[in-house]
Amino acid sequence: MSEIIEHDDAGNGRVVRVGQTHTQVSLKVYQDIYHQVTGRTEQIRKRYSDNILAEFSDLEQLHHKISQLCDVHHVVARNETISVFHDKERKELFTSFERFRAYNGNATSPSVNVVLKYNFSIVPAGLERPQEYVVTVRLTSRVAAVKQLEDEAPPFMRGRFFRYMAGSVAEVTVDYADYVVARGFLEAFDEWISGCKATPKSKALLVLRQHSHRIPEVAQLAVAAVIVGFALEAIPTLFGTSAAPATVARFVVIFAGVSYILLSLVRACAELIEEAIDTYPVLSYLKLNKGDERLIEEASSAKPRAWLRLILGSLGSIVLGIISAKLEKLM
Repeated sequence: MSEIIEHDDAGNGRVVRVGQTHTQVSLKVYQDIYHQVTGRTEQIRKRYSDNILAEFSDLEQLHHKISQLCDVHHVVARNETISVFHDKERKELFTSFERFRAYNGNATSPSVNVVLKYNFSIVPAGLERPQEYVVTVRLTSRVAAVKQLEDEAPPFMRGRFFRYMAGSVAEVTVDYADYVVARGFLEAFDEWISGCKATPKSKALLVLRQHSHRIPEVAQLAVAAVIVGFALEAIPTLFGTSAAPATVARFVVIFAGVSYILLSLVRACAELIEEAIDTYPVLSYLKLNKGDERLIEEASSAKPRAWLRLILGSLGSIVLGIISAKLEKLM
């Protein structure tokens, strides 16, 4: 039977034999051997779509949870960095959370992302050598991310694209040697997410957004069906058994012209409805400075405008549908 032989680094020449027939070796030992030989770590990642409303006090609570979890393990070394990414590619880096507490809350540049990165050297129970763990937490202000995309994107891009590019609002990544230790960090972050304030998810809005791109097509098809139905019913009345060429030409010109105008107008109204649904603001933010507060107020004030577009688009579509059913008045 083959054996794995490891020479002790203590300098005493002692040889440790792993894998002998009568030796019981734990999974932790195998993981430690793999980590020491290859120098590799595994990685686990989890993303969250919750519409969290995070303030500085919430970040303090997150830092406290991670620090509290470290008290359970034998941590021989640790360090942390906190990075704050603002719009216009501006970044601030803090080498400890204590320094981060001095963050300038009067800044007028909104914060788009906050990245908290922790490096730990942990000696698991039953082992002698430390293992390296890296915990990276990335939080995104969806309000600021969407605003940044709107400012930089060309005019033809729509709200649906911005929501897609904004991505998840929270992500935790753990590089680990022992999954049990890494799982503890994930559970701590899960608990923190559950305790954050959040904007409730609307199932109705989610369904509408999934199908909003079909609204212009459906509206045009509905109006086109009404126009065709009118034409089929109007032909016997207008022409009878015989009709002068001038009457036929007049009918064709009016029918084609009015149909084109009505279909174009109804599509514009339907796109107004689509835009109102796609751009209806669902708040998810980081509130760390004055710029964030101003941006949050702007996003909150966008709700009445979205409702106004929805109402105007709906009324316009209804009016155009009624007009299309009364085309005989134009003949």
